[in-house]
Amino acid sequence: MPNLDSEEYDIFKSVQDRVSHSIENKGLLIDLSTDSCRKYLQRKVNSNAKVVVMYIDIVGSTQMSHDISPLNLSIIIQIFSQEVSLSIVKFGGYVLKFVGDAVIALFPSDYNPTKAIMNSLDCARYIRKVIKKGINPVFQKNCFQEIAVKIGIEYGSALVLLYGRNIEHAHIDLIGFSISIASKITSMAYPDEIIVGENIYNNLDHGKKENFLALYDHHNKWNSVMKYNNNLKYHIYKYIKN
Repeated sequence: MPNLDSEEYDIFKSVQDRVSHSIENKGLLIDLSTDSCRKYLQRKVNSNAKVVVMYIDIVGSTQMSHDISPLNLSIIIQIFSQEVSLSIVKFGGYVLKFVGDAVIALFPSDYNPTKAIMNSLDCARYIRKVIKKGINPVFQKNCFQEIAVKIGIEYGSALVLLYGRNIEHAHIDLIGFSISIASKITSMAYPDEIIVGENIYNNLDHGKKENFLALYDHHNKWNSVMKYNNNLKYHIYKYIKN
């Protein structure tokens, strides 16, 4: 792994070792769980929570499901989910749920929205590095298809909804504008792009705003999406910090 300092080398060497182990043993080193997130949400059932929501989606997974064997696809998605989950926890977030080839995370922001937002952005950049320098070199070595991701992030209030009566066993989920927008934003992104909504942008100071490029005036696809939402004028931005 050239052009890495010693700390980065150690980090991504650890990722490569986990990925290699998972491929060799056709299984993950950790059990993927959303228990920590569930415990957080249990304390807020039927109330609004201020959160940063992040979607991380594998690019071209539909084509991959056509081109490669179910076994190899399952290994790819499991490894992706494992490494993304570890990255989210590293930056103070929770894994809300796994949805096929996507991971949805949240970063609690009740007390310090700016910190939660910056944690999510740093996490998103770190995930891209993990895939480029940790996962893909091992995939290439083992003749697996390399992957890329697109990431969407939004901040706002979301309702914590309990689907049932038993708080210990019933499904708990988040609903609200920020969740919906984060999903739509992700669909706008190109491979390796991080796209955020205006609630993210508006909650940052001027110096940090220089790391964003406004897309709303140039993105016909986004305008088409919002056409079916009463032409809501909602701005989106590309995070361009290296």
